Amino acid sequence: MTDPRAPFTTADLEKADSLSGAVRRYRSFSPEQTGSDLAPRLRQERRRAWLEAAVPALTGSRPAEDICRLWSEEADRLLREAFQECFQGDIALFALGKLGSRELNLSSDVDLLLVARHDDPAHLNSMRRFQKLLGEGTREGFVFRVDFDLRPGGRHGPLIPTVDHFIDYYGNYGETWERMAFVRLRDIAGAADVIREVREFAERFSFRKHLDFTLLEELKSLRAKIHAEHWKRAQGGRIDLKLGIGGIRDVELFFHALQVIHGGKNRALRVKGTGEAARLLSAQQLLPAADADFLLEHYWRLRALENFVQALEDQQTHLLNPAQALPEFLRDQARDLPARMEKASRIVATLLGEPPPVSRDEDVMAAFGDEELKSAVEGILRIPLLSRHRERDEHTRRALLKRFFELIDEQKANRRMAVEQLQDFLKSTRAKGSFFTLLLREEKLLRELSWLFGHSRYLGGILCFRPELLDSFIYRAQDLSTPDTEALLESLAEKRLLGEIIEGSRFLRDPDLEKANRHLTLAADEIVTTLADHLRREIPNDVHILALGKWGGREMGFRSDLDLIFVTASVPRENDLKFAKRLFSRLTETHRAGRIYPVDLRLRPSGKAGPLVIAWEELQTYLRDQAAPWERQAYLRARWLVPHLPSPLPLLAEKAFSLEDLRELNRIRQELLPNDDRLDLKQSAGGLIDIELSVQTLALQARLIPESGNTLHLLQELGLSELREAYYSLRQIEQWAQLISTQSVTRVDQNSELIQELAALLNIPSANALQDHLRALLRRSEALLERLDPRRGAG
Repeated sequence: MTDPRAPFTTADLEKADSLSGAVRRYRSFSPEQTGSDLAPRLRQERRRAWLEAAVPALTGSRPAEDICRLWSEEADRLLREAFQECFQGDIALFALGKLGSRELNLSSDVDLLLVARHDDPAHLNSMRRFQKLLGEGTREGFVFRVDFDLRPGGRHGPLIPTVDHFIDYYGNYGETWERMAFVRLRDIAGAADVIREVREFAERFSFRKHLDFTLLEELKSLRAKIHAEHWKRAQGGRIDLKLGIGGIRDVELFFHALQVIHGGKNRALRVKGTGEAARLLSAQQLLPAADADFLLEHYWRLRALENFVQALEDQQTHLLNPAQALPEFLRDQARDLPARMEKASRIVATLLGEPPPVSRDEDVMAAFGDEELKSAVEGILRIPLLSRHRERDEHTRRALLKRFFELIDEQKANRRMAVEQLQDFLKSTRAKGSFFTLLLREEKLLRELSWLFGHSRYLGGILCFRPELLDSFIYRAQDLSTPDTEALLESLAEKRLLGEIIEGSRFLRDPDLEKANRHLTLAADEIVTTLADHLRREIPNDVHILALGKWGGREMGFRSDLDLIFVTASVPRENDLKFAKRLFSRLTETHRAGRIYPVDLRLRPSGKAGPLVIAWEELQTYLRDQAAPWERQAYLRARWLVPHLPSPLPLLAEKAFSLEDLRELNRIRQELLPNDDRLDLKQSAGGLIDIELSVQTLALQARLIPESGNTLHLLQELGLSELREAYYSLRQIEQWAQLISTQSVTRVDQNSELIQELAALLNIPSANALQDHLRALLRRSEALLERLDPRRGAG
């Protein structure tokens, strides 16, 4: 074996640079000064080690076996350093999978297991730090994607089992596939006594002294299950190097099966590496030499091709396009590959049986063709069918899934988002066969669902939580005339959700911000007016509702709350207070359909300490004589839900801001700015809040009495077209972010999933390009505000 650490030549580096975008990125990357900070240093070392492995993978200057060992040793070193930084005490770290066998491929997850002597709450904090240290994406990238699923109980088990739990679980409940997995269990770091006990048990578990008569049948079943549930026919004629029949996993399973069968009595076979196992099995005449030689050569050809396709962009892929131009050294490796995979499958079948045929009607995984999402697709297929005709309805379910996958690709949707939400939706509908038939028959409805699930976690999540909204979504109608309070509250909550689904779906296709603001505001007006009228039948009163904030400015967005205060024409009476309390509680309490709206009453005079209901005369006096400068800004958006009283806006224009007022507003502005350099659409300098408060200051300073406190209208009235354009763009992007994310967000971190999805939605080539675009937009806005904003000049 050649020395894998021998440096590559300049010619090799230039050749790799011409082939691989990842090599070019990593070579041109300018690292930060790390000092004593471990996180960036580990990422820089990972990048260096990856280049040392990737360049020979791209140029053929080293065998694949050497490259995988080099990369595995570097991974061990990085993981060991991270473990020692995060953990102390009786705990140990183990590798499984390809890292366990020291055959790690270039862009693989690493399968890890942590085992502790005793339960210790401190270990969970250390675990979170360890996962963040390795897996968090930063400017420097990440170290490794880590997978801890192979542990007692899998994903539902404790993250860090104790030694006793580990032994008890696998001793009583361990399955054949877990016996196979532990063939490659290898310690990396930690307490010597924990390592010893875990290794000794894992060997006993995998390698039985006495012949297990059920093992061979279970191994045949395991191969059948792998191909039935995991293997997929790759789209466009691509070859799946890993999961295809006769591929990497088939060969590994074959050698591991022979090790487990014979390793109980022959300790020499208890090795980790695939190549070492093949040579030992051949040497001990447990496998014909010709078969062993062919499979081993075939295996490392596959691994060389796998390393090459992964080294192109440092992406975890196992698909090879036969039409792809390959370097000369790989052309021989890829030649006759389907025939070689077929021959490998025949050899594997002598021990493990033939893989099951894959029906075109049932080959859902092949139709989707995305390995990373196989668990979600498999989860859909595992949902129990509520049906008396299971075979027929199973066929319908698979036909529905195939059509759904076609639609999300046609709609250029986010595949992961779409499949995960479809899984949640089908669980909530209890997977009825009649429902699958309905969706297949109603193509328009299926298109709407695929669009929502593939473009918006927020809107898709609403339907997953309340699938009964589907009827109203189809017919776009609801009955708000019921006299029953509980029924009305549920209908109003559903109307709010349905309005956001309908308007959100339209906005994703046609991002007309003003139309969306108008429709969402009208929906809120109707909902609150309907509920107020209903409650007035029970509680006669003289309460008028003054809408504020985004609602008052007729610029409500997705997930907006309601800012309001309660006002009476004269001194408030008992029924007025009772009505206000009842309306507030009915809007905010949780009903069967969820709460109708969050409500904010803090803009009433004197804030939380002020009365819930205020007389109009007192409000006028407060706004004229006592209101703080920021309150005058806030009330610029005020409007009556039903206009029976005069507008408060003329009161705000009676006097301009003093220099002291402007200084106070500038102090507030500076306090609202984020305390780091992360990009925040709302709070960053030049962001939404900065523009809104600036334009309100300008309007009040000019003693303008606008028709509306709507920010876009104010900008238009003040003739600030360039600033209006910037605000419009920022608000558009903010609303897209609200629809994409599961939570209300305005901060757009560079390495977050949100910015990746936003970039895809906006057809911007990369997350970095979107960051650059947003920062340029904010800089442009801030430059305009520096010239226009009276607060900034007040000091």
